[in-house]
Amino acid sequence: MRKELHCPQIIKDGKTIGYGGNQEWFPGDFQRLAGCGSVTGSNIAAIYALSREDFKDLYPIKDSQKAADYEQYLNLMQTMYRYMKPGFMGYPLIGRFAKDFKRYAKDHGITLSSEQLFLPKSREQALDFILPALKEDHPVAFLILRHPAHELREDNWHWVTITGFDEEEEKLIWSNCGECEEIDWNMLFDTDKKYYVGIVKFKEEE
Repeated sequence: MRKELHCPQIIKDGKTIGYGGNQEWFPGDFQRLAGCGSVTGSNIAAIYALSREDFKDLYPIKDSQKAADYEQYLNLMQTMYRYMKPGFMGYPLIGRFAKDFKRYAKDHGITLSSEQLFLPKSREQALDFILPALKEDHPVAFLILRHPAHELREDNWHWVTITGFDEEEEKLIWSNCGECEEIDWNMLFDTDKKYYVGIVKFKEEE
């Protein structure tokens, strides 16, 4: 089975420049350095808003046709940054991400609950947390901290947005700095290595 949620393809001057947001678009130096959490929050808000009528206020734009417009998306990122402002160590906290995103959602009239998983003990535990959420159309926030894999050498201390998976290929699909990447989940959750990751998912509060 392969499934991928609708992640906005961001357009500027008629060209597609991003699969989801990119912290490099922020105007401030520190925002560009440490704004990955707020980009992931923005991606999750936009994916929800564009796929569910009852969540449309998470990305409040007057014209839904402009949802992928660069200026509109950067505005969403700037708003989210005010909720998810990083400290001098960045924003490496899954509990805080969950709390801040729920606060953003509540301020836009939507009540969410969250679940967090830090340091999954096995690939199975991680996938049992991630895949059911995606199958129910919930994007997943993923924090990479000091992962030893060579493939992730530029992505440590970093948030990405999981948007899909391919069970046959054993891959996760995610938005990373505006790029659509497919990642081998056996590499990501290699129990022979000491890796540090955190995962957050949301759903409607019952």
